[in-house]
Amino acid sequence: MKVSLVILLAAAASVAHGLVYRSDGCPEPYERLDDARCILADPFKAKQYTEAIDYCNSHGGDLLTYDNCDDLLLIWDFIHSDATLAAKSYWLGATDQAEEGKWVFTHNQAAVPMGNPFWKHDQPSTSTSYNCASLSSAADHRWIDLSCTSSANTICLREG
Repeated sequence: MKVSLVILLAAAASVAHGLVYRSDGCPEPYERLDDARCILADPFKAKQYTEAIDYCNSHGGDLLTYDNCDDLLLIWDFIHSDATLAAKSYWLGATDQAEEGKWVFTHNQAAVPMGNPFWKHDQPSTSTSYNCASLSSAADHRWIDLSCTSSANTICLREG
């Protein structure tokens, strides 16, 4: 009886918020990434950086971020599990727009790790016009910096 009541209340809450949850516990159109997070990739429509942030926010998530090797491998495996995903570059929720050379994650302003294994060997550049980070398909999805008005695809994460 308790389980049925919990399921009923969860279903009512999701309908009230316009969310439909999948059997893996993630709201559509997200899918399960690991025990704690859901992921949404859009390899079909490239966006500018702020458009990608808005897209993720409109789906209840944040632009992709990670800062450890376990997550790097998890994300790399996710992207490379599908040829369509692997062929694209994606925005990373990291920028140095506020202060050149001081890279922070957009969702929490935490410092972005520098160097290997995250960034491509000659990145980030010192150009003041390249202020947004991307996972570059040309660099095996290592991070590079681009102009924020460039176009890249979007990956969103959310707790779930």
